Amino acid sequence: MDPAPRRIPGWAPRIGVALLALMQPCAFGQAMSNPFHDPFEPATQGLRGCVPPQPPSYTLAAMREEEHWRVEQGNSCYLAGRCRYSNSYLYDAGIARRLKRGLASSPLLRHTSIWILVQGRIVELSGCVASAAQIATAERVTRSLRDVQGVIPHLMVGVRGSRPYP
Repeated sequence: MDPAPRRIPGWAPRIGVALLALMQPCAFGQAMSNPFHDPFEPATQGLRGCVPPQPPSYTLAAMREEEHWRVEQGNSCYLAGRCRYSNSYLYDAGIARRLKRGLASSPLLRHTSIWILVQGRIVELSGCVASAAQIATAERVTRSLRDVQGVIPHLMVGVRGSRPYP
């Protein structure tokens, strides 16, 4: 004997349509800004005229692809014994706080405008510095922090010219 057919409540289709409407901008390939809430913020702001970098952004399809990779990368760090936490992305907020303090407090970085992005213990430094020596200083300060796995500098000397960051 077949069970009685299930009836869909009258409000269910309306909620489904509302949810689809909320997701619509992503469904058509538009980018979402920083959907993973990666720490992205200015650390220093002492060089006027520096164009700020764009926050990380993903289309819905790219976000789904990135999610899979992030789970794999984040957990493999712990399984390999290279991380204390169960996911390498759990370090990012603490790294960002310490790095922001470290860069802002360095007198050698006073005339710089540096933004930080931390993703899975990897730090990207973007922005402008007054001299090449400041790039080395910013990298050194960043590498000295506990739990930082790598540093990618996208820093330019001065505020004019082609930016090495998006």
